[in-house]
Amino acid sequence: MKKYKTLDGYDVYRIKKDKKFYFLADRLDYKKEINQLSDTLDDLKFDSLIFLFGIDTGEYIDEIKKLLCKKNRVIIFEPNRAIFKKYDPDIADNIKLVLFEEKQVIKIFADTINYKNINNVYFYAFGSYGRIYKNEYDCLVEHLDWTIINAASQVDLAKRFKKIFIQNMIANMKMINECTPIHHYMFTNLNVPAIVVSGGPSLDLNIKDMLLYKEKLKKCFIITGSRTVDALVKNGILPDMIVSVDPVEANYDMMKDHLDLDVPIAFYEYSNRYLIRDYKGDKIFISLLFSQTIRGFEQLKGVYCGGSVAHACIDIANMLGCSPIIFAGQDLAHTFNKHHADSAVFDYDKTLHYRSQISVKDVYGKQIGTTVTLDHYRRKLEHYINQYKEQKRIRFINCSYGADIKGAPHKEFSKVFEQERFDKRKKSCIPIQDIAVNSRETVGSILRFIDEYLIKAGHGLELCEIIISENQTKSLIEADEEDMDLQRILYILQIVNDFENAADSKYLGGYFSEFLYEMKEKTFFMYAKDYERLTSDLQHQAGAFKVYFEKMKEMLEEVKKTALETVTEFYKQHIVK
Repeated sequence: MKKYKTLDGYDVYRIKKDKKFYFLADRLDYKKEINQLSDTLDDLKFDSLIFLFGIDTGEYIDEIKKLLCKKNRVIIFEPNRAIFKKYDPDIADNIKLVLFEEKQVIKIFADTINYKNINNVYFYAFGSYGRIYKNEYDCLVEHLDWTIINAASQVDLAKRFKKIFIQNMIANMKMINECTPIHHYMFTNLNVPAIVVSGGPSLDLNIKDMLLYKEKLKKCFIITGSRTVDALVKNGILPDMIVSVDPVEANYDMMKDHLDLDVPIAFYEYSNRYLIRDYKGDKIFISLLFSQTIRGFEQLKGVYCGGSVAHACIDIANMLGCSPIIFAGQDLAHTFNKHHADSAVFDYDKTLHYRSQISVKDVYGKQIGTTVTLDHYRRKLEHYINQYKEQKRIRFINCSYGADIKGAPHKEFSKVFEQERFDKRKKSCIPIQDIAVNSRETVGSILRFIDEYLIKAGHGLELCEIIISENQTKSLIEADEEDMDLQRILYILQIVNDFENAADSKYLGGYFSEFLYEMKEKTFFMYAKDYERLTSDLQHQAGAFKVYFEKMKEMLEEVKKTALETVTEFYKQHIVK
């Protein structure tokens, strides 16, 4: 590695890689490289997150500093260790240099990208970095795309299911004292083979193979989602656990003929409330929300959520200590040109569109049609499996015939039954119902929280309207500490901060996520170059927060209405607010 002067007066590194020499940027016209980066970042929003690939000699740092405001954050990934060591990683308060390592990349993306900023993420490979370090560049792009898609799916989920999430959460709260927390079953079936049954097109063939080995099948811990219960029971296969995470009423329809099964059902706060209410078997509680909101529930465990019930089933099998974990009907593709197995199709499916959108490699290395959603599920599953690749205790086997799943090699069921050991005795889930919560009091506290912030939103709205009506033009930065308008804005900011950071805001679910996303995208939209001016502009701030409080009131009123309707339906006694 050596530093050279460019023809236009900058410095550039020349490195040796694979026995060849490369300049990391244009040695003839380095200014062009800096200008291209600056042009890419020209329309930065005030809260934009910027990821850069390659620092080279750092000649562009001063230029991008001019484009940033204090709310922006820049992370530079450097693949060359020798170059990385030339710098202090803390280049500036909001500019950090990170040595490229895949695990570090995944963690940084996961920690920084969320549903609130997905439209404000910038990525740029400086100079020749994308070409010289192509493998690292492709890795960055893949993980960045995957993280953004994952965050975007949260927004879509919030918009689609926000009402039913509130309904299910309020109703299911009444049931949890009758449940066993999932953590009581940790490692109860150590090294027992588990079969996770999904409804993909391979299921019908998989069931036929399973029936050929009934005695060995009895030694497997079988976990299934709601969709495939009927197919298993009709073939004389009784699962050891049912997992229900889907919120919609179609999930009830899939189970309506099997509500009296003597099989425990695992669910979480947002599972379909009617199914959980009417199911006669033992219930197992998985906590994704209440462990964060109800005092004393901190020890309750959740499961891995990858968008499909199969992810939860697989994680539960892992929690039980099962190995190998065998996938049946886990196609994640349109095997045999079908969207589901014939035995796992319901009337609900007629309302959906299952056309292939992309193609991926199947278990035989050939191309197979799938959808963006199914492929996202596959990536999430591969990400989960990858976390356990160094652990000898657990193995994953894919007996389906759909998409290839990295980390879960394909194997015929016949070979699994003939080659794997089935000498461990599986144990049934013995109920331990030790959850104690007063659901009526908790629902009452949620309603009180909503009422409290309806009042505070009203106060904030009133202050904004006063400021707007007085129509005073002033800079908040230049205002005295005792200035009335400054004090009003500070009080408004306090309401907003308290609301957005309150633990009880988590109860608002998709309504809250959608609200924050919309506020970021529309109401508080501003460019980085305008940040200082607009945030100090009294009238601009009052106008933006006026919209915020109006939308906040609308959202809280809708949540309150939904919650009260659910209380009326599921709680006979009066809820005290």
